[in-house]
Amino acid sequence: MATRHLHHVDCPGKAILQICRHYRAELNPDLPRITVPHNIVKNMQKMMTKKAIEKAQQNRKPVFKSPLIISCKRPEFNHHLGQTYSSFNPKHLASYGWKHRKSHGDHFTILPYEPNPSWLSVSQRFEDLGVSSAVADGLKSIGISQPTRIQEITVPKILKGHCVMSAAETGSGKTLAYLTPLIELIHRHGQVTDRSTPSWKNSPQAIIVVPTRELADQIMGVAQSLSEVIPFKVQSYCGGRGTKAKLNWPEIRGMDILISTPGVLRKLLSRNIIRRGSLRHLVLDEMDTLMDDSFSGEIIDIIKKLQVTAGESSGNNVYVSTSTQVILVGATVPRGLSEILNDVFPVEAFHKATTDHVHRLMPHVSQKFIRLRPSSKPENILRLSKQSILKSIPTLIFCNKTTTCSWLTRFLDASDVDNMFMSGFLTEKSRAGRFESFQNGEHNILVCTDIASRGLDTLRVERVINYECPDFMSDYIHRSGRAGRVGAGSPGHVVSFVSHPWEVDLINKIEVAARRMTDLHNVNANIKRKLVSSYEAKHGMGPDE
Repeated sequence: MATRHLHHVDCPGKAILQICRHYRAELNPDLPRITVPHNIVKNMQKMMTKKAIEKAQQNRKPVFKSPLIISCKRPEFNHHLGQTYSSFNPKHLASYGWKHRKSHGDHFTILPYEPNPSWLSVSQRFEDLGVSSAVADGLKSIGISQPTRIQEITVPKILKGHCVMSAAETGSGKTLAYLTPLIELIHRHGQVTDRSTPSWKNSPQAIIVVPTRELADQIMGVAQSLSEVIPFKVQSYCGGRGTKAKLNWPEIRGMDILISTPGVLRKLLSRNIIRRGSLRHLVLDEMDTLMDDSFSGEIIDIIKKLQVTAGESSGNNVYVSTSTQVILVGATVPRGLSEILNDVFPVEAFHKATTDHVHRLMPHVSQKFIRLRPSSKPENILRLSKQSILKSIPTLIFCNKTTTCSWLTRFLDASDVDNMFMSGFLTEKSRAGRFESFQNGEHNILVCTDIASRGLDTLRVERVINYECPDFMSDYIHRSGRAGRVGAGSPGHVVSFVSHPWEVDLINKIEVAARRMTDLHNVNANIKRKLVSSYEAKHGMGPDE
């Protein structure tokens, strides 16, 4: 009988229910039936319908009219300009689950949403900042006619004789922000100084200290171009370029500006080859690197040998120095700067000249992050490198170690991809001219360590690839800043390969800053100290023990 009833039932579930009711009635015909009132059934149906609608609304993607800022492989993680979160948590991040092996192949891109913030919204002239027409004309002769935002802030403060800490986003024109007013002050002072006196020889009015030879060469090139129009003398001393001969048989040269790296400058001062009698200005360029434990000891020693005491100076037409004007310059401001320099001068008293985008992601540069297996990185870098060659895209490829750089350049060579290799561990002879060769367009790919990330004016770079994610946030800022610089023809883009859990931690912080429009977290460049701390935590001793 139960089978006969099944022929009239379409749903198997209902058929089973009918069978159960049939046999239950046969076994106990006196069992009462329990029915549900129609009103309760209707209310239950309404409640179920309401819950279904609410669930559908939760799953429905919100519609944003504002521009897309973060584009993800999984669209549910997309982020729009102005989008907020009621309670932000890590699960909102596209990179949240990237430590899991199944995340390989995922990616997201931070898209450009603003023009380069380094430019002023209102056009100005250098003359408006207090620069003489002679110096302004010199700047025009090298193609510089309008100041950038950091130059507008910094130039007047230096001209007034203040000790200044100047910090701005990478590629914003910080070199000219201090070089322009220095030349202006030297030009004013030169009008009342007899340069034929012996005291002028080997006794610069301004000393610029930089961490690398390449940066020294770059600043030297700009200064020499200006010296052809404005009367001043500039010299450069860097280690590894016949330093021993220079120390044994020193040359006597007239100089208004000296550009040098820390090691050789300390030796020149120790042997009294460079004298401090005329010194009025001391510039520490790339202060985060110079204040790293790798350099800070030498910098403190240099400051003491120069007998620098920072203070205020004043003057109208002629610059009158009562103490040495100290200028600190960088794209990032290291933590603990006051502690490092506290014994020589009070950093808290410096006049601050900073832009709003210090320690922030550049809003005009596209930045893509790709989750890859370590074994997949060679094929992906080969694909991008061949694309760079085919489409003539000037590209910097960053690695964390010289050994990785060396392997990668050989791998590309074996794949018939033309490239150059640059690292701080190369000898001076091997390293000379490599960056210039890339800048001149002889090669479109430069494989390098972070030596190429500090201060170099890579105007022609259109693509930056982090084959290995940097260990520190400050390094990411400097690397990505090689693209989209002031005066560059293209805003460029950055691509980062993410393969290890510690790299995911860095990317999480970058994505949080992009979504919340805040500063990047833990921007610090004291690499040597961090490496020592890491070594001690792992081995229970310092690397020298």
